[in-house]
Amino acid sequence: IMVWGCMSAAGTGELRFIEGNMDSIMYCTFLKQNMMPSLQKLGRMAVFQHDNEPKHTTKMTIALLRKVQVK
Repeated sequence: IMVWGCMSAAGTGELRFIEGNMDSIMYCTFLKQNMMPSLQKLGRMAVFQHDNEPKHTTKMTIALLRKVQVK
């Protein structure tokens, strides 16, 4: 089980548990469904952090983050 969550000085955002393996397509869908509502709740001044896990650095993921203007 993987856990994804977000927090900032403004409060907490989504907390999700993920079962199974995730590829970059699933990761991008997951970000759209969970990261975007959290950013709206916490404010657009948030900084999104992730590691260099392969699905985090695919062209698809980078393009999504640029499209939604997430740093």
